[in-house]
Amino acid sequence: MKIIKIDHIHVYVEDVKQAEHWYNEVLGFSRDNSLYFWFEQGGPLVIRNNGASLSLFRREYQHPGHTIAFSIGASAFIELIPILRDKKISFTVSDHDVSMSVYFNDLSNNRIEVTTYEYLHAKQILESII
Repeated sequence: MKIIKIDHIHVYVEDVKQAEHWYNEVLGFSRDNSLYFWFEQGGPLVIRNNGASLSLFRREYQHPGHTIAFSIGASAFIELIPILRDKKISFTVSDHDVSMSVYFNDLSNNRIEVTTYEYLHAKQILESII
């Protein structure tokens, strides 16, 4: 499987608006308005600074830590799902309406997300193999 890049990192915060302001003032991140609908629906607030992207989640039940999301092409899902199954790694799939993601944990229980924005192609692939 070819990973294209680290797509984003989940950051769990006490106050999303405060965190957005802090990341803007200190590191120059700004809101990704094209994904603001996720935040309005109860999801993360996505902020960016050039190629770096953070998804700010309100911390409720999560322990301190992060989720690392890797970006891949849709066809890589064909390779990933069988690997996870063969290695008996539990996973979930989420349809985010503009992207598809597979979630699982590494050996130390760190959360991993593998996502693609080749949405329609990925959805077709996932429907055929899951």
